[in-house]
Amino acid sequence: MTKRDVYSWNDLLSAYAKMGMVENLHVVFDQMPYCDSVSYNTLIACFASNGHSGKALKALVRMQEDGFQPTQYSHVNALNAMTDMYAKCGDIDRAWFLFDGMIDKNVVSWNLMISGYVKMGNPNECIHLFNEMQLSEMLKPDSYTISSMVSSCAKLASLYHGQVVHGKVVVMGIDNSMLVSSALVDMYCKCGVTLDARVIFETMPIRNVITWNALILGYAQNGQVLEALTLYERMQQQNFKPDNITFVGVLSACINADMVKEVQKYFDSISEQGSAPTLDHYACMITLLGRSGSVDKAVDLIQGMPHEPNYRIWSTLLSVCAKGDLKNAELAASRLFELDPRNAGPYIMLSNLYAACGRWKDVAVVRFLMKEKNAKKFAAYSWVEVGNKVHRFVSEDHYHPEVGKIYGELNRLISILQQIGYNLDTNIVLHNAGEEEKFRSISYHSKKLALAFALIRKPNGVAPIRIIKNIRVCDDCHVFMKFASITISRPIIMRDSNRFHHFFGAKCSCNDNW
Repeated sequence: MTKRDVYSWNDLLSAYAKMGMVENLHVVFDQMPYCDSVSYNTLIACFASNGHSGKALKALVRMQEDGFQPTQYSHVNALNAMTDMYAKCGDIDRAWFLFDGMIDKNVVSWNLMISGYVKMGNPNECIHLFNEMQLSEMLKPDSYTISSMVSSCAKLASLYHGQVVHGKVVVMGIDNSMLVSSALVDMYCKCGVTLDARVIFETMPIRNVITWNALILGYAQNGQVLEALTLYERMQQQNFKPDNITFVGVLSACINADMVKEVQKYFDSISEQGSAPTLDHYACMITLLGRSGSVDKAVDLIQGMPHEPNYRIWSTLLSVCAKGDLKNAELAASRLFELDPRNAGPYIMLSNLYAACGRWKDVAVVRFLMKEKNAKKFAAYSWVEVGNKVHRFVSEDHYHPEVGKIYGELNRLISILQQIGYNLDTNIVLHNAGEEEKFRSISYHSKKLALAFALIRKPNGVAPIRIIKNIRVCDDCHVFMKFASITISRPIIMRDSNRFHHFFGAKCSCNDNW
């Protein structure tokens, strides 16, 4: 048998690297009787591009210890590894500093930085980087670049940018990639366009569980319960085994339609199929029991769980406690204060429950505790995509350059809606304030400002107006959007922290159950 030379060993390393088989490559490298700088470069590049930043840096050190001078290629991959490491640790500024200082960036460099921004929840930066990357004639986005970009568009619910990236996918000829197509299905669902998601799904030559889950969850979040459950049955018929995420989608679909018996049936089927319900599944059951007025049963379920209740379990319980159930609300809040004392959410929710009961002394105590623990409240805001650009608003916003026109349009719209039966619900203002202050507070919520701005820019449009909200939509804004959909004769699609709301003709796809 011919003795293998370093070139044939490197060919084998290269083959494993191209397939992303990191462990196999590492084993082969350690078995090599001799290696060269190409061997090390292949090892470092494979580690860096597959998320093993620590191993990549160790390989660089070992390369120098073995007497090989790192090449420019070695340094680029080492910098990629460090960029990835900082991004994964949440230090996106330091990751950017390294990336920005690279003279010769490769595709992996761009992919790591883009995916870092996706993970950190900065979709606008992803889009900016992607556009900058395309200016280089030497670099071409690959399937990982595209899937990261599609994910950022999904988080931003930017249909325009998502469609642009989709067009790029077709031009590049990677529309048959399961990774990219699954990301596109998820993106269209999160933009509220499940029809386009279904078209992509049906034309995919190969699907996996992730693909099925993306569409099932998409249907559930958009209030298309029958479609979600039918797809779940079809998934099983085609011998795909549901995983934990599949059941979250199925349970969520039933909960959104208030299908109590069906939720219990699907919850029981998790164990029947050889799996164990996770905390996410129990959170779904707690939501169902709470919404149906059985909060005590929800507490019993928590106490009987085989798992230690986590933050999500207690926050779910607190969210379903009505003002008449302060005992269980206080129980949930106390557990949340212990788990994360600096998260302002539970303090605000408990304070609001006290305020709804007129217990202002207890409100003051909770507010003081919140200040003492230095609990940070995150900003509530809404954004709307108009003219291929995303515009963000906060409640009573006065920073937008067209603020005068926006408030004028909103006041005009409120006046019209009041003539057809809309009344501002000042009861949801849970603090001591005069009626005039309550009226102003309710009138200028960020969602309403976003809608008014969209109407100014596209007064005669027919396409749906898409608004995204980072917290749950309040009762008054939900009613407002139903009335507004009559007056403007256009669909309004709103995504809040829980689900999608498709408003048209004074109705909402959630059937007022959210």
